[in-house]
Parts: sequence; structure tokens; C-alpha cells
Amino acid sequence: MQSKRDCELWCERVNPENKAALEAWVRETGICLVQVNGQRNYGELPPGWAGSTPPAGSEVFIGRLPQDVHEHQLISLFQRLGGLNKFRLMMTFSGLNRCFAYARYSSRRGA
Repeated sequence: MQSKRDCELWCERVNPENKAALEAWVRETGICLVQVNGQRNYGELPPGWAGSTPPAGSEVFIGRLPQDVHEHQLISLFQRLGGLNKFRLMMTFSGLNRCFAYARYSSRRGA
């Protein structure tokens, strides 16, 4: 059985270059990533938003992601497809992703 420290060391060794690239991307772009309840969130409706909220059916499930992929690769990819409103990457408490995410677009057509 592995100790908690062994698990922490393993997580630190998993693709440190990718984690460093994510941190550099956040610094360069000024994007705010917020981690709450096991998910890291990007985007939200801006304060004072006067438009309608994205309709039902505008959120897409993304599965089978490699565990060491982070937002700096995923957000730019999914932004190319349409007006990305919010991106949620499900995370373990050790800092690895749980191999799935959700992308919410501003319209069903964008999704």
C-alpha cells in the first residue's frame, strides 16, 4: 500500500513540463482559473451581463482526455470551434485531471 507522501511524489513527477507550461500560459494570458469542488473553471458570464444565459443543450461533455492534459491545450482548442462561454476540467485533489471536461458555448449551434 502506498503512503500519502508516495502518492504526492508520483503526482509531482507526472509531466512537470506540462504543469509548468500551464502556469506560464496563465501568467501570459492573465486568464483566471478557479478550482472549486474538484473542478477547475474558466470563464463565466461577466458581471452585469445583460444578454440571455446560454440555453440548455449548449454544454458539451468531453471524455477520454489524457490525464496530464491541462487548460492551456484544451481551451485554445475548443475556442476555435465557437464562442466558448465556460470550460470546466474535472480534477483530482492531487492535481491531475479526471479525464473529462465540459465546454459550454454561447449557443446550441456553437456546441
